[in-house]
Amino acid sequence: MNLGVGHFTHSMHIARPSRHFLGNYGHLFFSVFYFFPLYRSWNIHTYAEIAYELLAYIVFAFVYCKALKYPSNKVLPFIIIMVLICILATQLTPGTSTLFGYIAYFIGFCFLGFARWLMFALLVLSITVVTVLFISVDNWAYFLGPALVVSLGLFSFGYIEYKDRIHSNETRQSKEQIQQLAKIAERERIARDIHDLLGHSLSSISLKSELAGKFIAAGLLDNAETEAQEVAKLARVALSEVREAVSGMQQLGLTAQLDVMASRLQDKGVKVHKEVECGDISAQKESCFCFVAKEAVTNVLKHSNATEIKISLNEQSNYHQLIFEDDGQIGTVIWGNGLRGIKSRIEELGGHIQVTTSDGYKLVAQLPK
Repeated sequence: MNLGVGHFTHSMHIARPSRHFLGNYGHLFFSVFYFFPLYRSWNIHTYAEIAYELLAYIVFAFVYCKALKYPSNKVLPFIIIMVLICILATQLTPGTSTLFGYIAYFIGFCFLGFARWLMFALLVLSITVVTVLFISVDNWAYFLGPALVVSLGLFSFGYIEYKDRIHSNETRQSKEQIQQLAKIAERERIARDIHDLLGHSLSSISLKSELAGKFIAAGLLDNAETEAQEVAKLARVALSEVREAVSGMQQLGLTAQLDVMASRLQDKGVKVHKEVECGDISAQKESCFCFVAKEAVTNVLKHSNATEIKISLNEQSNYHQLIFEDDGQIGTVIWGNGLRGIKSRIEELGGHIQVTTSDGYKLVAQLPK
């Protein structure tokens, strides 16, 4: 919202482009009360007076609709014109008591702070002067009362509309900021997922490629061929994971992922005991546990001499728990990028992770329900 000169007004339009025609102009229907005094005293008016009253109404409605399309800091001339029309038309009809209220609506919406109340006070003064000059004493209450009541009511509605517009703008800006932050968080998540998916595979490919080169240099061609085949296999796995990532970072369900991990361990001669006793888990938590499973199994395959491992997924009263426990002998746990990555994922969801090596390798990941 841009403030006008002297910070007395702002630049918002009363008419909203997003509203349909009736939403912006439908309230003018109530201005038909302007014609009630004319209808009640039709016989005492000349044709010229009737034409004059109709012309005054038409011009007022035209100026009012025109002002709706202008920013608030440029409507003061329109307000002055509408006030003058009301003053001149009151000489012939007391129906202008209705039209003064529409001017008050502009004042309530378009002006800020002290300027809003000053303009409303000037409008009340104009209504009072017009009453004294052009309305008979016997009818003062019938003109001044409705004019003031309608003006005060529409002035309040204008102010409420202004506050509602400010709230809507702030809400929209907050949503835009949230969307921007969500985009940043999504980019960071994708970058982390790509690292978790490919980090170990590419490291293994690099090591095996170097080993194959050394075998070739030593003349051990059969060993070099074996390593080259392993490199090709790892590359195919990495390519498959990248395809999954590009298609929306989708992956197998948690149960299926644990089956795949168990199969990999068994292929390496590790005996696997798997227990899955868990209810429904949200997609976000399931995805997190899948990455935990990949990291845990990769660490066993690369760094452990385990011959037996137990994989357990269970449900406690307040949390879901995934446990990997083997009989391998490992020294101090080194928290590399992989472990730090899954630790960060777990903590973001309000859970925690624990890794111990006192009696074999044991990884416990817990996520709250």
